[in-house]
Amino acid sequence: MAAVTIRNVAKRFDSVVVMQDIDLDVADGEFIVLVGASGCGKSTLLRMIAGLEPITAGEIAIGGRRVNELEPRERDVAMVFQSYALYPHLDVRENMSFSLRLRKRPREEIDRQVGDTAATLALDALLERRPRALSGGQRQRVAMGRAIVRHPQLFLFDEPLSNLDAKLRVAMRTEIRALHQRLAATSIYVTHDQVEAMTMADRMVVMNAGRIEQIGKPLDVYDQPATLYVAQFIGSPAINVIAGTMGGGATPMLSADGGVELAVPAVGVAPGRRVVAAFRPEHVRIDGAGALQARVSVVETLGPETYVYLDLAGHGICARVDRSQRLAPNDAVRLHVPASAVLLFDADGRRLPAAIP
Repeated sequence: MAAVTIRNVAKRFDSVVVMQDIDLDVADGEFIVLVGASGCGKSTLLRMIAGLEPITAGEIAIGGRRVNELEPRERDVAMVFQSYALYPHLDVRENMSFSLRLRKRPREEIDRQVGDTAATLALDALLERRPRALSGGQRQRVAMGRAIVRHPQLFLFDEPLSNLDAKLRVAMRTEIRALHQRLAATSIYVTHDQVEAMTMADRMVVMNAGRIEQIGKPLDVYDQPATLYVAQFIGSPAINVIAGTMGGGATPMLSADGGVELAVPAVGVAPGRRVVAAFRPEHVRIDGAGALQARVSVVETLGPETYVYLDLAGHGICARVDRSQRLAPNDAVRLHVPASAVLLFDADGRRLPAAIP
């Protein structure tokens, strides 16, 4: 396996700049997830690493070797696509062995590597079947097997689970993560699903409009988002957001429309400055002693927990509560949000660090 280094990479289509100033280091054996909304550039970046798209500027190195001028077949990478990309007229064994046969490897070696990979992916009983006789999950395992059998330096995954149903997606992401742990393979995985990113990544790279917003371990990105975009993109349900003005009293407060006064951490900004407060649903407490008055709009019961959507003087708020709390639409409630749980962002969406007491 090999480390990947990306330096000052940019991409233009004619006069349109779609990506710029991309810097990323992927360690040997690391599982990196590129995540972001559709059109943010994550798949384009993956294709540039694979050599399927030329880069406009910058440098990409795999295993310490510059690959800018190398053809895809010369980069020693394997890519798993969203669409499986299997040959319909070949059976599973032939699909998996195709690249090895193309390289004229000995028959014994091909049989051994296909057999070992099929066993790893539980495809032993399916080797004689053609793709049309396989389920979506089985086809995706064959696509992964075709990549694994080559023993490449680098695995690239381009939204491989997007065509699967919800239950199968959960099972397959567990399989991919377990497979990575067994192979210790350097992997870069693209998804627009932040749940996939949170559950699979060693580190995640959050992209937005052709730029990297933040790189970090999933929980670090969740707890300490660098920008408001990251805070709103990562987490389900989405983080609560209230814009307002910093007060000038002894206790830091944010004043928002509707008369909302929210306790916030000290951030060392002048009173009257416009800021944005954000806090996760799990930090909202519904109890009689809360300082904020709200009304229940919608209640979603999800087995072990319940999500309550509230109207706080015109601001939409979500709270995650224990299912033992019995609430119904139009109930009047009081809320408490600890100041320590509130993140503050400036007008440009950059997080404001809490001031040292």
